[in-house]
Amino acid sequence: MEGREEQNPVDRPGEAGGELRRNPVNGKLAIIAPARAVRPHAGGIAAGTPTDTCPFCAGHEHLTPPEVDAVRPGGGPPDTPGWRVRVVPNKYPALTGRHEVIVHSPVHEVELEDLAEDALLEVLEVWRRRIAFQLVDGAAAATLIVNRGTGAGASQPHPHAQLFATPVVPSLLLDELAEFERFRNRYGGCVLCSQVESAGDRLVDDGEVAAWVPAAMRFSHELWLAPREHEADLRDTDLAPLAATLGRALVAADAATSGAPLNFWLHTAPARLRGPFHWHLEMAPRLSGIAGFELGTDIALVAADPVEAAAALRAAWPHA
Repeated sequence: MEGREEQNPVDRPGEAGGELRRNPVNGKLAIIAPARAVRPHAGGIAAGTPTDTCPFCAGHEHLTPPEVDAVRPGGGPPDTPGWRVRVVPNKYPALTGRHEVIVHSPVHEVELEDLAEDALLEVLEVWRRRIAFQLVDGAAAATLIVNRGTGAGASQPHPHAQLFATPVVPSLLLDELAEFERFRNRYGGCVLCSQVESAGDRLVDDGEVAAWVPAAMRFSHELWLAPREHEADLRDTDLAPLAATLGRALVAADAATSGAPLNFWLHTAPARLRGPFHWHLEMAPRLSGIAGFELGTDIALVAADPVEAAAALRAAWPHA
């Protein structure tokens, strides 16, 4: 109806879940989730120090919502010890039923790069399984994220990932899809494949899954990973090369940034892909904060050189 604002979409609204809203002035999306204000924060827990109250440690399964997926080599009932990877709904969900926590190991201090390559591959297979479940179950898109360190927004020190399944395709992914379409229409081919091929001195690793620093990086020492083979959907890919590259990339990022807080996220094809895409993982060390210019313009201001950042990451890159 003219003059009436469109109702905000809500995905499975619930007492604990948030509400997805769109600002009609700038088109930006926001999830309004007041219940998340009461979630615990890691500030009072020393990172890497097991506690009797950590909900993600083995033996503390009763402190989380009932698990929805797990890797249990020896079998056994849900919500008991004996798992290697465990998935539970987020206790303080952004969107009810669409916000999951994937715990990478029952051991409190084990980061992804500490896992053996086959164990890391096992984690990635759970990531893919949960993404596939959410997309088949009706989500428009699924975004997997990892926050490492309180400076990156981590509220629990026990290493884990979070999966957000949204009823709309997020704005950033929509922007990427538009750029993939624009590049194909103008030049042919894939814009991300082109970025890898033209990386030059910004290329950090040239394996089956390439690692490079974008020329227009938004974060100092930002690192992107993507398969050399053009693949739109993580659900269709061989995850073994990603396991090998991701483990090394995390070691290099930690060394090159002196252990700075880190965010990374995975972009794969949405449920209904109608154009070109190439899945990738973006890694963002948090060496500086976001200030007024970035917030007021949505333009990154980075005081670092991409070629020098790539050189630092290459120097720290572990070799098999």
